[in-house]
Order: sequence, then structure tokens, then C-alpha cells
Amino acid sequence: MNPTKRRMRASLALFGATVAAIIVSYTAVAITEARQWREQAPRLAVDSLVKALKAHHKQTGRFPADFRELEARVWKHKTQPDYGVDGRSFSVANYYYLYHFVDGSACTIWIIPIGPRRDEGSTHFLLLSPTSLRRWRGAPLSLDEARKLPGVPQYREMGLLGMTEQPQISLAKR
Repeated sequence: MNPTKRRMRASLALFGATVAAIIVSYTAVAITEARQWREQAPRLAVDSLVKALKAHHKQTGRFPADFRELEARVWKHKTQPDYGVDGRSFSVANYYYLYHFVDGSACTIWIIPIGPRRDEGSTHFLLLSPTSLRRWRGAPLSLDEARKLPGVPQYREMGLLGMTEQPQISLAKR
């Protein structure tokens, strides 16, 4: 076989391998970026939180004083999450949860979006009792604003924060 043809075949084979490597690399980078983008979106974990708080209330007849008490009785994670200095806050899925014990029959939870895509989320406020869940929703608040939030806000304060009440959910038969 002609040496020129051999070199041409080797060059074409090398070119084909290079094109294939570029396509595989581009695809891998695109998939990784899409996965990271999806992971940065705020995702609520309200259902599991409300379920855990109701389970605690059913077991003890009252809501927990903080997330550490909820962890000890209901969640029991292998590796305990960081619940903050006072045990009333944690972050999961790009949301910051701030818990307030009102009394044995009520608690409140502020849920504030965090992370690079926080503007795509909404701030939520929950007032939970054994028989009902009252909910408010509003624009994303900053963590600085979250630190100043009252545990049990008045209606006037909710209006100032741009929070709108959502339909109440009955928990009596759940």
C-alpha cells in the first residue's frame, strides 16, 4: 500500500477519534451543567416537615420546642443536620427553614429561598395546628430580612412583607 494512503488513513482515524472525543466531552459538560442548574433551584420540603411535626404532636401531645427535639423523636437521621445555634433553623434544597414554637398546640415556620436561584422561589409562612395549616406566600426575602422576622407576625406585618394568604388546609382527618 502507498505510504501516502497510509498516512491519510491514520490522519482520518485520528481526526475521527478527535471529533468523537469532542462530542463526548461537550455532552458530559452539558449534562453536568444541567444537573447543577437543576440542583440550584429552590425545592420545598413542606410536606415532609408538616408530617414530621404532626407525628411529634401525635406522640407527645404538643409541638417540639425546636428541630433538635423533632430530630430526636421523629427524624433520627444517621448524620444530624446543622439546626443552628438555637436549634430552630436548617437549610435544605435551597430553602432556609426557621421554626418558632408558639405553644403546645401551634407552631410557625418561615421558609425563605436561598442560593444562586433564590429569586425563582417564594417565601412561605406556615401556621400549623393539629387540625389545620394556614399558609402565606410572597416574594423572596433576603436572609438579613429573615433574621428580623417575627415568630408570629401580625396581619399588618404580613401585608408589609407582601405575603398573601393561601387557602387553609384542614388536617383533621389526615
